[in-house]
Amino acid sequence: MDQKLTELRERWRDPTLTALTIMLCLLLFVLAPLRAERIPGAQEAGFALVAVLTGAVLLLTGKRYAIWALIAAILLAGFAAIHRLIQPSMLDVYLDAAAWLLLSLALILEVGRTVFGPGRVTYHRVVGAVLLYLAVGLGFAAVFAFIGAASDKAFSGFVVSDSANLADVLIYFSFGALTGIGSGDITALHPIARSIVLLEAMFGQLYPATLLARIVTLEIEDRRI
Repeated sequence: MDQKLTELRERWRDPTLTALTIMLCLLLFVLAPLRAERIPGAQEAGFALVAVLTGAVLLLTGKRYAIWALIAAILLAGFAAIHRLIQPSMLDVYLDAAAWLLLSLALILEVGRTVFGPGRVTYHRVVGAVLLYLAVGLGFAAVFAFIGAASDKAFSGFVVSDSANLADVLIYFSFGALTGIGSGDITALHPIARSIVLLEAMFGQLYPATLLARIVTLEIEDRRI
């Protein structure tokens, strides 16, 4: 049984990276805006997608800590959704932020280990490097949620509160910093928030120029052999 499971992982490991990338893009750039617009079913679809992400990571690695982290993320987000219906408070923001952070850390650790591990560099591994980039952006969005929840004056142009558009705005701000284009209408004011914005911007500039470029180079070299 274990041998068959290992063979299944080896066979589908790289294609799973592409599937995870598509699912995370849907979660970040489709379902988050739909939830901000209060489209019915958007939140439920998000939960279902995270559950599928958990199964995909299980297929990818089988590491218990990654699976437990993703299960904890689902439970935290689910508890926040239930608590929000009963008595909305800033606790829901902290719970959602913790869920996002666990999800991003699990993806960063496991996808990074797969993408940069031994073996032939494939198209799927290049896509996996993009997935790693997206997971980092999600992780920083979670950190900004914690900072904004702790201080109302952490950002100019936006106050972190338990609202339907919270995830959408934080993703917008985080990826603006990560890509270097900025968000324009939102500015970090808190010293810690500013430092983290700078750290994210530095990572966003260095990552494509080094790690991602290295993977593409290895793939090209492999095709020439």
